[in-house]
Amino acid sequence: MLFLVVFLPLISCGKKYDEVKYQRIKAVNSSDTINIAVIWDKKVKDFLLVEGVTQAVDEINEKGGLFGRKFKIQVYYSENDAHEQTLAKKVARDASIAAIIGHRSSANAIAASVAYEYYGLLFVAPSASNNNLTNHGFEYTFRTIPSDRYVSKKIAVLMRWQGHNKIAIIDDRGVYGKGLADGVMESLADQGLNTVIRRHYTPATIDFKPLCAELARYDFDAIFIGGVLPKAADFIREARQMGIRQRMYGAAAMDLRALERIAGNAAHGTAVSTYFNPELDNPLTREFVINFTQRFGKPPEWRAALGYDSFKILFEAMKLSKSAEPAVVASNMRFIKDWQGVAGSYTFNLQGDLVGKDSYFSYLDQNGFIFLNVPAEEKAKAD
Repeated sequence: MLFLVVFLPLISCGKKYDEVKYQRIKAVNSSDTINIAVIWDKKVKDFLLVEGVTQAVDEINEKGGLFGRKFKIQVYYSENDAHEQTLAKKVARDASIAAIIGHRSSANAIAASVAYEYYGLLFVAPSASNNNLTNHGFEYTFRTIPSDRYVSKKIAVLMRWQGHNKIAIIDDRGVYGKGLADGVMESLADQGLNTVIRRHYTPATIDFKPLCAELARYDFDAIFIGGVLPKAADFIREARQMGIRQRMYGAAAMDLRALERIAGNAAHGTAVSTYFNPELDNPLTREFVINFTQRFGKPPEWRAALGYDSFKILFEAMKLSKSAEPAVVASNMRFIKDWQGVAGSYTFNLQGDLVGKDSYFSYLDQNGFIFLNVPAEEKAKAD
């Protein structure tokens, strides 16, 4: 509820939202081009969402667009959280835009979703996993990433499959990290596993030695870290220096080679959940990886894949709707089932959340992230 209160000023000034809604319907039905906005964090150079969306849009335009109407991307890069909220306000009130893809953090996505809902703008979130994004019954909000609730269950099953029983949990008190750690703790109990200690650090933490010294007094066989880089990597490095040898687990925010750049060899063996496996035996995935790598000079990570799929599934909903009108597209998107993308299969529920989306797991060694082949029967235990 806090996010809704914080973001209300963004919808309380300027044009009334019903007027913008009406203007948007007219604009998206009459314009020669269909405008799609992307809002992304300027600071995250390794996160290739914009490149993924760009590739998808170019592929669709090369095939004629939507019944002859081409798509145009308008990319907005945020400098910080406050600037991102300002950009969200600007995009929400721009009646020429049919849909918005983006927002790196759950906190910004949740806040922005309020403005998009009021102004009738279709919103697809490929990076916001916090459960609260889809808890408000909004008409225009969707996500193409599994929720923390779902991922937490998968992580607990992975730990059980790996033979762990006594788990230490730490988090960074952030919306993403704490929410995920809360979910993992609950899911561990459901799997019959024990949380032996739960502690926190903060973005201001510099010295992790006191936390590591406290952890060392407990008997556990694995650690789950609810956090983001660079702090999560700093913790891993100091924990290893302090003699903590138990296996570390994290989530998709730690699925970056920066984990190794920051923590060095101490990060080797760390297991993470992720949303994209470039090694999938799927023609769509193989073609995407080849084309993306050739075009951008680097392989796609999960944000690139979900940016790509987010636009492609948006386009699929527009085709079904025979329109780019947000309310019509949203109504059709809500009933898409088993749509195949480069990151797997997509099915939405009535809240705009994914149902049954697969998660993948990998661990870091000196050659990069190596994917774990978790048996399907084990994965099913989280469903």
